[in-house]
Amino acid sequence: MQKIIRSGKVKRSEVETVVTMLASGIKLGAEYNDHALRGEYDGYRECHVRGNLLLIYKIKDDVLILVVANIGSHSELFG
Repeated sequence: MQKIIRSGKVKRSEVETVVTMLASGIKLGAEYNDHALRGEYDGYRECHVRGNLLLIYKIKDDVLILVVANIGSHSELFG
C-alpha cells in the first residue's frame, strides 16, 4: 500500500477513509462499487478507492479483522 501512496496515484487520506469505513463495519456507498470476487479471490471483496484504484480486501468472522489483500489498478491486479 505504501508503494501506491508514494507513487502519487492516491492520497493516504483516501485509502485511510475507505479502510476506516470497512474496519468500522460501515457499508460503502455506491461510488465505491464494492462487490464480491470469484475465482482466485473467492471470499474476498473489491472496492474502488478512486477511479481505477482498486482495494481487494476480506473481513473475517464477526471479529471484523480487516485483511487488505492488494491495492492497485485493474490491470496491475488482474493482468
